[in-house]
Amino acid sequence: MDHLIDDLFLFSKLDLKRVPFHFENIDIVDYLTDCVDELRYDPNLNGVKMNFLYDGKGPVTVVADREQLRRVIMNIVDNSIKYKRDKTLEIGFDLIVGEKDVTIAICDNGPGIEREALQRIFERFYRAEKSRNTETGGSGLGLAIVKQIIEEHGGKVWAESQAGKGTTIYFTLQKSKAMK
Repeated sequence: MDHLIDDLFLFSKLDLKRVPFHFENIDIVDYLTDCVDELRYDPNLNGVKMNFLYDGKGPVTVVADREQLRRVIMNIVDNSIKYKRDKTLEIGFDLIVGEKDVTIAICDNGPGIEREALQRIFERFYRAEKSRNTETGGSGLGLAIVKQIIEEHGGKVWAESQAGKGTTIYFTLQKSKAMK
């Protein structure tokens, strides 16, 4: 119940533009490397395989709020964990560098999301899992919060999924002016 109240409070503050953002230039390669390393050693994620793919060279600087970006990543990872199957869950991070922005893809090998539900997963209180049972939990706010935070960063968020094969959540961040 506390988690639901926290999510509702945060969502409401985001909706009213009352969450302070502290934007700064950060090296997204280092940030994601550190984030994935932390997740690998998180005892709550024991048995989850994590990897980060980036075949570019050198730093890539984006404009972001470190704390809010961490919340985005954790909400996406938490969603993957909630709906994992019996097999070992694998979560991969990929960084795609564009001319003016970067795209971060977080993919899993979970059960996937049905096509009809996919277009609604970023709506508040929407849960693709119809039974809304206590096993999967969740408020239906996690991905709605992700969307609001990424939009505050001037980015976009979307998802692709195949039932039975997994889901990939993508979001963009703007490169810092020095990088463009």
